[in-house]
Amino acid sequence: MNLPEHIEQFLQYIAERRRFSPRTVDTYKKSLVKFLEHLGGTPIPAGKAGVENAPGIAGIENARGIAGIENAPELSAFSEMNVKGFVWDLKMKQKLAPTSICEHLAALKSFGKYLVRSKVLETNPAEAVPMPKRPKRLVNVLGQKDLAEEKFPELPPDAKLPQVRARILLELIYGSGLRISECQSLTWDRIDTSAKLVRVLGKGNKERIVPLTESFIDRIANFKQMEAEAGHLPTATGYVFLSEDGKPFGLRTLRNDIHDLLREIGWEGKASPHVLRHSFATHLLENGAEIMSVKEMLGHSNISTTQVYTHVNAERLRAAFKKTHPRA
Repeated sequence: MNLPEHIEQFLQYIAERRRFSPRTVDTYKKSLVKFLEHLGGTPIPAGKAGVENAPGIAGIENARGIAGIENAPELSAFSEMNVKGFVWDLKMKQKLAPTSICEHLAALKSFGKYLVRSKVLETNPAEAVPMPKRPKRLVNVLGQKDLAEEKFPELPPDAKLPQVRARILLELIYGSGLRISECQSLTWDRIDTSAKLVRVLGKGNKERIVPLTESFIDRIANFKQMEAEAGHLPTATGYVFLSEDGKPFGLRTLRNDIHDLLREIGWEGKASPHVLRHSFATHLLENGAEIMSVKEMLGHSNISTTQVYTHVNAERLRAAFKKTHPRA
């Protein structure tokens, strides 16, 4: 088999056997296609490398369309020298940021690991290629006063469905730490209002259980009724954020809900769902939560991912010290 055929098998493996999300499979595919094009393969039309933006689509669809690439390189082209050349090209010619280069290189490292595990290769050609250093950036968060309950007065009885939906999203993201994609794929059977818990299906199909806020419990029954009245017809196992055609709302719609809500309360910074999730973690740690508990609630697989929020706290303390201490 040539290199594109091995790549297609790898994508099928992570889609079917490893159960990676369609979005992750598509990200890997784009990186590996970029590597093939660097080696001289004929570029694949954008439509063939794309993927729908809704959950429930089989990841295997993202794995197709590579094996038939023209000017296909042989497996031997997947070498340490060519991987290094690819990274150099991304950095020097394409001027990609270190974060983007790391994403492409991570796909190659994962592909190489798969070939070794499958006994196709003895060693992983990408393993020895170092990851570029990523710049350390503090996460953008709202202050606790910005998200205080008094900032969000009760909605009027005639509030529209998008307004109520935005409040539910707020409680799931800032109240329980969910990712926006996890909100999009959330189904009613995963919500236990009596126990005040939600079972979240996160990255890599890993399930975690996180608490729900009182505000969420108070609003969710009314939201479900409003959806039914709007013709969205929610079912016990159906999506919580359901559109009229029976499919979950697109991520853009849900992101816009959060953007509009944060602008309404006067927030002038980046108004995204992930800012709310950052704020969730930061405020928990500021109020004494253990970092391992925050890690579990966020669904992080590595504690180092959660530790960025401790740096946020340290920077805030340092800034307050410099501003107020007479000898700072």
